[in-house]
Amino acid sequence: MLTVEPFLQNADTRDFAAEEWGRLCARDPSALAVAEIDREITVGELIKQARVRAGQFIAQGVEPGSRVIVARPNVIEFVVDYLAVRLCGAVLVNLPWAAGTSITELAEILDAKVVVLTEHLVGDNPLFDQLGERRFREAETAPIGPERPVVRSGEKLAWLACTSGTTGTPKAAMHTSATWQRQTEVFAQHFGLTKDDPILVSSPVGHAVSLLFGVRFSLLLDSPMILVSRWKIDTAVDLIERYKCTFTVAPTPFLIDMVSFAEKNGNERVKSLKFFPSAGAPVPRTLVRRGLDALPGCQVWSYFGTSEAGAVTACPLDADLENRLETDGIAMPGTTTRVIDNELQLHCPEQMMTGYWSGDPNGRLHDDGWYQTGDACEQREDGYIKMVGRAQDIILRGGENISPLEIENTLLSHTSVEDVAIIGYPDERLGSRLAAVVVQAGDVTLDGLRDHCKGVGLDKAKWPEFMTCIDKIPLSAIGKVQRGVLEDYVWDEVKKTAQKGVS
Repeated sequence: MLTVEPFLQNADTRDFAAEEWGRLCARDPSALAVAEIDREITVGELIKQARVRAGQFIAQGVEPGSRVIVARPNVIEFVVDYLAVRLCGAVLVNLPWAAGTSITELAEILDAKVVVLTEHLVGDNPLFDQLGERRFREAETAPIGPERPVVRSGEKLAWLACTSGTTGTPKAAMHTSATWQRQTEVFAQHFGLTKDDPILVSSPVGHAVSLLFGVRFSLLLDSPMILVSRWKIDTAVDLIERYKCTFTVAPTPFLIDMVSFAEKNGNERVKSLKFFPSAGAPVPRTLVRRGLDALPGCQVWSYFGTSEAGAVTACPLDADLENRLETDGIAMPGTTTRVIDNELQLHCPEQMMTGYWSGDPNGRLHDDGWYQTGDACEQREDGYIKMVGRAQDIILRGGENISPLEIENTLLSHTSVEDVAIIGYPDERLGSRLAAVVVQAGDVTLDGLRDHCKGVGLDKAKWPEFMTCIDKIPLSAIGKVQRGVLEDYVWDEVKKTAQKGVS
């Protein structure tokens, strides 16, 4: 068990939205605030647009405490919406712009006052007709919004981070302004970032990690925010080179793309990049090794976090090579960790959610403040933690715990794989074997997948042993893979293949 002291003071009485807005207003109004590949906005223009949007929200009925769903890609308008929500004293709910039914379902569950869509992307999809009066309408005649945020102290609800449980039922982790601030500050402090560190917002802002460690990082640091509207390695490289970005955090497939680019083209165009932590699933250790070689001067390693608690672990900046390669770091300041029955549990009251919007039927957040993550891990006596994967999803193959997410993230970098899920199926000798359920983007074979795993350096025990194709991976309302459905599908396909072999 490892404990480090927290640093956030007087959190419940501070008005963090007012502090954030005050920092923005104190900046040079002509300075760059946010950029995309083909658009920029200054600080002064951002302030003006945020006030206009806040006025539109208020005209549509938004009040302090109202839930506002923002479902946009990585565009300037998302930042405008975010600031407008804060000005109104409302509660932000950020969702992926293409989340579909989870947007409409959560609008009902959370009784959202307004749902903001990117209209030219969703088009005339009849699904969103059911939003009715909740759907955001840009009222040009609405009065401009307030000059400063509605007063809201730190203990007030400010953000709902949407996640899902084992049943796939959407859940919204409730964060106060204080716990939200803590999550952002502790990670920024870990890296020693300043206003001179342009932040590349590469992963989707509809997810917690990009909001916390992209959008909010930039606003906390008073640094330029650089948005990758849709991930393409060439676009990311262009933006890093143009704006001298120093930090980004992104999932494994993005890291694979960046490392592969540097290996092929050298690192000259991305040499400003100093930090590229990766999360979302266990990162192949060989990929970390490749990253450190291909991106000299850049800290490349994996960390662990959750929507309920933000960043939980990270490698110290002076960690030795073995710890960077073989672990996901140590607990962040203010966080205590323990492992019970191979499952990681946390105690971090200053950044932990206060609960779930619709209750916690599985009792993961205990009365004493300990939280069961549902993630399997190993923790050494010195506090270093190695994540294994979701405890419920772990596949036991030949006595070894296999994380499907690690393999999935590896296979997603294959050019002919649009989507993939790794599923275990019964085997008398090994207990389970690994099947790849693939949504094809081109010609792909089992041998091709295995060769790709070999090229990335994934352990042979984690290579798929069976492959079947499907039109679409079945997901829950919030986007979680329905593994139980796929287990039945894979087992049927395995039996069919065996019968063909016999006949």
